[in-house]
Amino acid sequence: MTVLDVTLHTSLRTLKLSGMLETLDARLLQAQAGELGHIDFLQVLCQDEITRRENMSMARRLRRAHFDEQTTLEGFDFTASPKLPAAQIRDLAALRWLQTGESVLLHGAVGVGKTHLAQALGHLAIRQGAEVRF
Repeated sequence: MTVLDVTLHTSLRTLKLSGMLETLDARLLQAQAGELGHIDFLQVLCQDEITRRENMSMARRLRRAHFDEQTTLEGFDFTASPKLPAAQIRDLAALRWLQTGESVLLHGAVGVGKTHLAQALGHLAIRQGAEVRF
């Protein structure tokens, strides 16, 4: 590593831009191969940092939610419980209730999937940037 490389790596660490630091070598190779111009190079590095921060933020929110399991609505079997109002649940998945500050209350018999649905809706809310506690 050259002195310039060490200085750049130190600067990126100081600025807390480790997303850029993680992908810098690969992006430099792309630029040297002519795949990225100067502006494109900078834009891609910035996007790498944004992506890393978004991923870390989502992972933090998922940890703080304290879900029993990482479940999603995509993994829910609506055919297992035909009495479950699938259309209503899909409507809840649009998260309009979250944007309007409303609450959702799930009730029903044991074993129909209330816990799974609650965690899945929470997971969707986290993907939209919300804080969730389970």
